[in-house]
Amino acid sequence: MNRAKTFSQSVEYITLENALSMLQYSDIVNAFSSMAEKPWAGKVLKRVTTSRYTLIDVQRDIDDFFIEKIVELVEETKNEEARNCLNSMISLSELINIVVVLHNLSVGRKPATIFPTPLARKIPLVSPEEFDIHAFRRNVDKVFTGLVDRFIKNKKLSTREIALALHKPVEKIDKVSNYRVWRLIGIYHDAIAVRLCRMFPDLLKEPLYPLIMEDKIFREACNSDLIELSKISSGYRRIVLELFDALTDSLTILKGIEAFDLATVLTIMSLSKTLVGGEVEEKVKRLVHLMGSSVILKLIVLSVYTNTYRVELQRLLSKWLK
Repeated sequence: MNRAKTFSQSVEYITLENALSMLQYSDIVNAFSSMAEKPWAGKVLKRVTTSRYTLIDVQRDIDDFFIEKIVELVEETKNEEARNCLNSMISLSELINIVVVLHNLSVGRKPATIFPTPLARKIPLVSPEEFDIHAFRRNVDKVFTGLVDRFIKNKKLSTREIALALHKPVEKIDKVSNYRVWRLIGIYHDAIAVRLCRMFPDLLKEPLYPLIMEDKIFREACNSDLIELSKISSGYRRIVLELFDALTDSLTILKGIEAFDLATVLTIMSLSKTLVGGEVEEKVKRLVHLMGSSVILKLIVLSVYTNTYRVELQRLLSKWLK
């Protein structure tokens, strides 16, 4: 029974072998047909073989599959510590999605999401004029309603509310009870904080509390050119240098903040290899793999659809998925 469960979980993820195989194909239909037995291929295959589709359609289908699995993971988790850790990581991801949606609305762009979260599939890709901000607020976790309320009132994002929202997801994470999980969530928190500070430089004026990064490198990460940041290879904690190494590789296929988002996911996927036992570590590791699989599959779709960066993506995945 345990063996069956392990197998059912493993086929939810994309492996290096899967990824490299898919990148050999010249179109999305054949790439996913080659993986027809994988649960994550089913919805995409149905779409691309029965109707016209866009790149966004396929990427949303990928997100939908993994979001459903993330929701199932949380619902099946009864251990309070494990559930707190899952909710912490999901909340950090939700925060980025909320901020990006509100920022896009404030500058007249369609809403968009970055990470696969339960909220992401409830966000319609409509024009700012058609977007129902009050319906959006009702779907947002209560810890973030203050951020949305301030936006509705002032028509712009509040850096104070962002700073408060950034701290809340990690309040219940205990460094002593499970250091390996705390370290993974900590670097994810700090990377999210850097990402937000790069979007809103004034956020650095607010009280922020990095968990892993020293204050000096945290501020450097917020302010430096990403290419220069990626060149840092010594002088800081190994986990921070791993993030910069992932950024170096991510910049070969993506630009700007998108490369940093990818580097963040690659870093936590790499760090998840240190999670070796117990329910808490197993659940967090599974969440990271679900998140990472969604991001990687969407990258593969982008590469195949546009016929770009195949070699670079193969090289990146061979290093980070091994």
